[in-house]
Amino acid sequence: MDRLIKKGLIAGIIGLIVITGCKQAAPISEKTSHSTIPVTVSPVRTGQMVTYIELNATSAFLFKAAIKAPVTGFIDNLLVNQGEVVEKNQLLFKIKTKEAKALRGDSLNILKFSGVVDVKAATAGVITSIEHSDGDYVAESDQLCQIAVQGSFAFILDVPFELSGKVKLNAPCEIVLPDSQVIKGIIKSRLPSMVGNSQTERYIVRLAGPKSLPENLSGKIRIVNESVKKAASLPKSSILTNETMQSFWVMKLINDSMAVKVPVSIGISAEEYVQIARPEFKTSDLFLTSGNYGLGDTVYIKVLKTIGNGQ
Repeated sequence: MDRLIKKGLIAGIIGLIVITGCKQAAPISEKTSHSTIPVTVSPVRTGQMVTYIELNATSAFLFKAAIKAPVTGFIDNLLVNQGEVVEKNQLLFKIKTKEAKALRGDSLNILKFSGVVDVKAATAGVITSIEHSDGDYVAESDQLCQIAVQGSFAFILDVPFELSGKVKLNAPCEIVLPDSQVIKGIIKSRLPSMVGNSQTERYIVRLAGPKSLPENLSGKIRIVNESVKKAASLPKSSILTNETMQSFWVMKLINDSMAVKVPVSIGISAEEYVQIARPEFKTSDLFLTSGNYGLGDTVYIKVLKTIGNGQ
């Protein structure tokens, strides 16, 4: 009886092992899953890219005419004000000679000698200073006023000597005023001496068109540094780099849900875009502009928005 019980137990154990083994041998179906990163993307933009050098400049009238007294006498009438625009041969002062002043009311002055001399503008321009007022005594050749010749208005550009090779005579430039207004200019000439303290060279920058501006106005002269006529570029946020900034890469879409790391060589940088010198991409290629930091060589993504149009 005991023998039969033992045989039954052994048979039951063997059967259980067989059943368990069969269950473990059966194929297990597992569902593969992966996380996706929300990103924005942009195509390559193609077009001209330009970088500039900005240097300090100050406006000035290069020529000023000094109006001097032709005779000794007294200012009898002052006919202009400082800052007034005058024309050539316009009457500025009347000077009564000291002899005429002495003869005034003299009964012997039968001819009624007035002794008043007119002083006129030798050139058209702006009155920048007036040295005497009504009633002042002036000697012959004393300066009465100064007239700035408007055609001589220019900006004096200060250029560090190491950058002088970037400045070309008769080259166009842009003048950026303190109110952010930009006007066109031309680099006309270079002064033959250095400014001692700053060791800078000075250039004369003329305005390309008429513009009424004051003297001693500080501005910036924007000169072209580098220019690429047909450059492929991406937003700066698309460009990733290592800690030493010696290698660069972008994350490029290979389909609607996956992006891969692509090493690139960069060129010039202008505003918010960086030139991609190598490799050459298609205009239809898309690149991550956000959500791209700290990713591996391949990543699953979900595109939220496409920015830019590649033009």
